[in-house]
Amino acid sequence: MPDMPPQAPKGEEYGACPHCTIQIPAGATVCPHCNQTVAPQERPQRARPLSVARIQPSVLWERYGRWVKLAVPILLAVLVLAVVYQQWIAQSVKVVPNPSLPIQVEKERKGDALVLRGTVTNRGEDVPDLSLRSVAVVVEFLYRDGRREKKTVFPKAEFRGEGALLHGETGKFEMSKPAKEIREIVLRSEIVDLGMGRRLIRPRGR
Repeated sequence: MPDMPPQAPKGEEYGACPHCTIQIPAGATVCPHCNQTVAPQERPQRARPLSVARIQPSVLWERYGRWVKLAVPILLAVLVLAVVYQQWIAQSVKVVPNPSLPIQVEKERKGDALVLRGTVTNRGEDVPDLSLRSVAVVVEFLYRDGRREKKTVFPKAEFRGEGALLHGETGKFEMSKPAKEIREIVLRSEIVDLGMGRRLIRPRGR
């Protein structure tokens, strides 16, 4: 079996001798194996990677300028639509925190009406039926022209009257309002005095 030609050492540049095909150092003028004259070999030029910093701005604009021209109007249109939607169409709903009577609420748009559905959980004192106290949800509507309107709803639990909730019970409420011109809705839960602060006085006997 013929001997394999020696491999070129790593880390150095070598080339093949045109006479005996043995690997010889690049730039050698005489082959050390066959003693034949070898023309000096030119080292191959390595391609340099294209640097982004060397690209002229005019070249970048020619390549990507048309995409920038198309993207800017689209972004502006989306921004304008978002502002218009927020200012004239969307209605924000805020709930005033109350640890004793937490509120969970959802809004739904049905045609021209805005429907609010929510629940109130009593985590405080009992508010039973046939009481002068009642659990209420005060809903305040803020209109785009600056007007304000308040409505009061009484949540109802199963097997109890409106506004009556014992500790740990949850009542549901629902109300609807024309969605036109409503900008913001604020909900607040509280316990109201149905007697309006009046005391019941027993009639005196004759």
